[in-house]
Amino acid sequence: MDEIPFVLEPLAEDRRRLFTILELIVENEDPVVRADLASELVGTCSRYEDVKERVVYPALERLLVDHGELERGEDDRAALRGALASLRKRTLHVKPAYVRWEDPEGFDALLTRLVATIRAHVEHEDHVLFPALARLDAGKRVELRSEVERGVKHASTYPNPPKNLLGRAILAIIERLELGLDDESTPFHPGVELLDAALQQGRSSDAG
Repeated sequence: MDEIPFVLEPLAEDRRRLFTILELIVENEDPVVRADLASELVGTCSRYEDVKERVVYPALERLLVDHGELERGEDDRAALRGALASLRKRTLHVKPAYVRWEDPEGFDALLTRLVATIRAHVEHEDHVLFPALARLDAGKRVELRSEVERGVKHASTYPNPPKNLLGRAILAIIERLELGLDDESTPFHPGVELLDAALQQGRSSDAG
């Protein structure tokens, strides 16, 4: 994984988890493992995008004179969130073995497109957008890093979370309830076990 800017360091663990999930999905052919990893991908990528939307992109908007590339990033993020929402509908509270039951080809196509979309989106941000953060003076970098850290602590696993504080507070409660329900309804998680093992081994990959 490429070194990330100082201000984005609080996102490092989410990035590592995201990139590891992408790598495992690509290299695994077991449909049950891939389906389980797809569910993890939704939550992890949604958290990552949530922090960027609420904290990082507003800072970039102030830094970039030409907003064309920023608009591309926002368009890519909107398309990505739509795909994550579609994937969430297919995997939420569904046992991994049953995720592909009704539409295996559609699910596989959606997952393949989503992996490619995430990688392209992250590469654009890393190489085109995020370098602008270096223009901040030392004090502003520390301040933004603190904002990113707070964003990570309150990041949502929903692809399209509410923007207002009340809505997000209510959603946080729902997320905790859903996590408990998911533990009861889908106790078998081969993809998560594989992911945990990979992360414990210190495995990670670059998005490109």
